[in-house]
Amino acid sequence: MIDRPSIIITSLGRTGTKFFSLLFKEIIPGCSSFHEPDIVQYFGANNRIELFITRVRDAGIYNMVFLKLLGKWSLIKISDARLRGDLSEKQAIKEVLRQRTGFVNSKPGNVYVESNAGYYGLIPILNKVYTHHRAVYIIRDGREWVSSEMNVKELYGKKGLRKIFSHKMPSALEFPTDPLYRRWQSTSRFEKLCWAWSKLNGYALNTIAENPCARIFHFEKIFSKKGEYQVLNDLLTFATSLPGIDPEHIGKTDGWLDRKIHESPNEFPAWEKWPTDQKRQFEQICGPLMEELGYAFK
Repeated sequence: MIDRPSIIITSLGRTGTKFFSLLFKEIIPGCSSFHEPDIVQYFGANNRIELFITRVRDAGIYNMVFLKLLGKWSLIKISDARLRGDLSEKQAIKEVLRQRTGFVNSKPGNVYVESNAGYYGLIPILNKVYTHHRAVYIIRDGREWVSSEMNVKELYGKKGLRKIFSHKMPSALEFPTDPLYRRWQSTSRFEKLCWAWSKLNGYALNTIAENPCARIFHFEKIFSKKGEYQVLNDLLTFATSLPGIDPEHIGKTDGWLDRKIHESPNEFPAWEKWPTDQKRQFEQICGPLMEELGYAFK
């Protein structure tokens, strides 16, 4: 197992994962903090070549270039396999240890932090990978998440070489009993995102109870100005309750909620302005989980 005290922040993305990697890096003394070190992003308007260089430097050329090209340096593929039921718990533990033991132990500092959507399906096995850890799963209102992803145009929207070589999101075609199985090919990207929000979050939330060192936090409550940092500080207290972390030496969160770490384009409208058919599709696919999580439709 990995003995270094570790903090894992995960979600389906679009939930401030980069924000948390920067936050912990600044306020926890002796901390090595990384945001999706096993993911290579494309060079778009908001992605500079410096980011790629940083990722390669952090992960190492062998991991990022050689193993990544072979598909052997990617936590999200392990999560996807667990979602499909293609990988046993024992196999998943072995694979995560293979990918992370050397990487974590090679980093400086006495605390390891990783903010990575790739852990979404691995929460229940983390207590068999990390000896001392805290796992934070961030859930976001499905309507806001779908709108954000529609604007980013990445999930179920890749084109060209990225469509061939980059990670492919799970689909209903892998689940013969799924209601969308037979019509997936003709399903709109909007409906596919609704399906992903419900399917992947549903899996993560159904397994999180298996790990006593994991907790769910709502995106809206963390970043709400009304909370006046209460939920953010609660998250910080939970995540840092580990050996080797002195609470007296942790920095303050004051001002962090005012920082703009990353913003998406807003071509696709907010859910209040969705056409009636999209609202109906969303409620049909995501309604049960939205209700379970306490998100109101009105």
